[in-house]
Amino acid sequence: MNEHKSAAVELTEDSVDETLVMDYLEQNPDFFDRHPDVLVRLNMRHQQSGSVSLVERQQRILREQIGALQDEITVLMGNARRNEQIFKGYSALYVDLLHCETLDDVLESLKKTFQEQLALPELSLKFFDSPVDLPEQYTFASDTHKQLLSKRFQGHSVYLGRLTHDEQKLLFRDEPVESVALVLLGQNQELGMLAFGSKDPAHFDPDMDYLLITQLQALLGVILPRVLKAQA
Repeated sequence: MNEHKSAAVELTEDSVDETLVMDYLEQNPDFFDRHPDVLVRLNMRHQQSGSVSLVERQQRILREQIGALQDEITVLMGNARRNEQIFKGYSALYVDLLHCETLDDVLESLKKTFQEQLALPELSLKFFDSPVDLPEQYTFASDTHKQLLSKRFQGHSVYLGRLTHDEQKLLFRDEPVESVALVLLGQNQELGMLAFGSKDPAHFDPDMDYLLITQLQALLGVILPRVLKAQA
């Protein structure tokens, strides 16, 4: 009996399986309640705060976890409010577009949503081959749209991402943009292009979901031919 007790006392830290200790404490969470004297003797050295008890250390960890969760919830709530704002903006735009009678009406409705409500400073609506004569702001210079089509649209009708400076000049004014959404228009994407730009490099990203953009694309594909026909 004495020999066994002596052997137990002589056990070194290296000879103790920490996994067994952890498993035991997890299976017996009331261990320190039943043995408060052990808890009193167990202190952990903290680099900045000196000697800290296990309970204090546990409280600190819980506070840090709660703080991280609160930060995450704040971010999620901010994203939810932003998504709600975007959804409401698009919903109102759909209704406005249905009442548009001229191309200028369409452009003003788009600007009201994207520039005023969604804070996207640059917007451009261009047509490739219009059946009617259009003001210069609605047309591409000769064949310049093909440069964009060949480089940015590879089997898709929507492009989200960055443009070169020369490409930006084909679509926008001199105001620099850091990320763009380009949307081909028409039943076969032959009619034209809607482009809007942001000064935030991360605003439009190729991995983004663009369900609302494709819905707008489909609606404009129906409305624009009617508006152009009315202007003929």
